[in-house]
Amino acid sequence: MIAELTVDLGAIARNASALARLVAPARLTAVVKANAYGHGLVPVARALAPHVARLGVYAAEEAVALRDAGIEAPVHVFGPVPPGELDAVLAANAELTLWDRDLYARQVASAARRRRGRAAVHAKIDTGVVRLGLPPTEAPAALRAYAATPELELAGVFSHLAAAEELDSPFTQQQLARFLAATAGVAPGVPRHIAATAAAMLWPETRLDAVRCGIGIYGIWPSAETRRKMNGDGLDLEPALSWTTRIVALHEIEAGTTVGYGRTWTAQRPSRIATLPIGYAEGLPRNAGNAAHALVSGRRVPLVGRVCMDMAFLDVTDVPAVDAGAAVTLIGADGEQRITAEDLAAACGTIAYEIVARLPAHVPRTYHAS
Repeated sequence: MIAELTVDLGAIARNASALARLVAPARLTAVVKANAYGHGLVPVARALAPHVARLGVYAAEEAVALRDAGIEAPVHVFGPVPPGELDAVLAANAELTLWDRDLYARQVASAARRRRGRAAVHAKIDTGVVRLGLPPTEAPAALRAYAATPELELAGVFSHLAAAEELDSPFTQQQLARFLAATAGVAPGVPRHIAATAAAMLWPETRLDAVRCGIGIYGIWPSAETRRKMNGDGLDLEPALSWTTRIVALHEIEAGTTVGYGRTWTAQRPSRIATLPIGYAEGLPRNAGNAAHALVSGRRVPLVGRVCMDMAFLDVTDVPAVDAGAAVTLIGADGEQRITAEDLAAACGTIAYEIVARLPAHVPRTYHAS
């Protein structure tokens, strides 16, 4: 075993159920893009489907993969679908995203016409993130145009919030006001959604008809502020992923010896250095060295030196009787100690979203339901 990811599908299902209760009567969309935030697209989606109203993906191939796996829940594709892939998405009965009135909308309608059917679409309005989306001033006319196009079925209208992870965010209120004004003429029954996990927790007024939850479903908090707020309100989340590897070699070195490329770490005492068989090609950030920790025999030990493409180093001097083959936990629990995705992210100067989403598909995943 070079490394292994263990995913608790029971924890994911319980997190989804807890979030669904929190946002009710709004309906919950479970976001499973980016290989279900590194947890595994199909197994996670299959576990979530009974607990949510809709699954959210980014790319056409993700929607097709869900259908190929026999998952029948409604699926919304958030990202742009190339014209050559529209037929496949429509054949998969997945919902598309529209953000213009011209070329792309016509391409979607044309693809639906060829299939002698209708394309279910969610209209995207840009209220302040500046990615995809109709300008709020142009949205009412575009929504009327979509509704008047026989080949299009308006399945929803949505936007994204830019600063919802903070309680002190006047911009969130401004975005919500822009969205509500732009969608005032939407027909009853067409769901409006603007909140993701953080907004669903911190800004109840943004829940509207539906909420898109991603990171929280996997037991990871969007921010420290969301955790403080929701723990105070009685909501807890269960981390679903553990990441382990094993020591492949041990080295006894003298004080003054340097470790790794660039010689960025120097032993200040006689030390015992463990070599791990994983590096940034397996998802461990290059800058985790000299910053992050792992668990060995229930004790926290530092990663030292630069993380290599396929190897990394631990200082296990203070762990007695550790041998080659000993288990190493990068995310998860060992005895009474735990390292979370948030801990690893903080050490690396990034966010937990990036840590888990970049876990490569080739790293083996084992699934269980607690």
